[in-house]
Amino acid sequence: MIEEHGARSGLTGLIAGVHAVTRSIADACDVPDLALTVVVTGDITASVRERSQVERDFTPERSGGIVKGKTISLARDFSETAIIIDTSGMSVGGEEAVDQVEFLHLILHECGHVLIGRLRAAAGTRPPKPDRIQTPEEVATVWAYEAADEFRCDLLSNMLLGQFITVSSKDGKSRPLTIADVLGEGYRDAFADHLEQVHPGWPDLVDARLANEINLEEMYDALLLEAGAILKLIAHADAVEQASGMEPLLNGFAGHPAVQLLLGPVWRPIRAVVETALLPPLADFAAADEAVQRCGQQIVAMWGSLGVTAHLTHGDELYVSVS
Repeated sequence: MIEEHGARSGLTGLIAGVHAVTRSIADACDVPDLALTVVVTGDITASVRERSQVERDFTPERSGGIVKGKTISLARDFSETAIIIDTSGMSVGGEEAVDQVEFLHLILHECGHVLIGRLRAAAGTRPPKPDRIQTPEEVATVWAYEAADEFRCDLLSNMLLGQFITVSSKDGKSRPLTIADVLGEGYRDAFADHLEQVHPGWPDLVDARLANEINLEEMYDALLLEAGAILKLIAHADAVEQASGMEPLLNGFAGHPAVQLLLGPVWRPIRAVVETALLPPLADFAAADEAVQRCGQQIVAMWGSLGVTAHLTHGDELYVSVS
């Protein structure tokens, strides 16, 4: 454990309990051994950039909020990993004790990423490191499993939070704490706010390219990056809905064109795969992960429905078509 960049003190004591719980899960799922460093920081941007070779330009701003936790693979097979938790703005004791609960959720969530990353590497389903520009199919494969990972990690945290903390309900009975208690409706509200960005936003983006109002690269990059971001936002929001006992997130927005035409056909298959097993053991992980990655085909089909397709030329250049 490392504290740096003015990290809030008094929080690292929670990590030992989390380690004991997650280690038992790792043993049950046959996760190969790994070395883990937990960095508690007052400046997540600096801490990530100092450790990650591929995220030198990391910034914490994301759709739906600010990143407070980050898992970095220091070795490609996740045999060496670092979890970085931002404590800026967090306090301990008194009325601000809820920040300790947020810290606990962040640690549990990021430990989930560590376990999944190690399982994916051991199962041989992590895509190879790209040595050329990626095709839409290759990007979509990553977007699919990254969204599934967020859903898994939130639900894993939800399952474990109640082992640490209970809360009193209105009738005076106690119940396990859930991520819904910690996160509230923030993700759901953020998702609702982003729907117009997807539709009519994405069709308008393609139309702007056809009218030569933006260049091809700007349109293509925006479409791919926004798709990856909104899928992660859905994953977080849907996990909170499930934790609170609500119906699946997209059911409440089924009539919106963004959900009906674009996001629903993509997210629902991913969710269905994850629901079969929250964290598959090593012997079953490859099959489950491959099933999630095949859901990337739905993402490619979504882009195609907007009129955007692409393929590699013989010279390994990407040829993008817009219609």
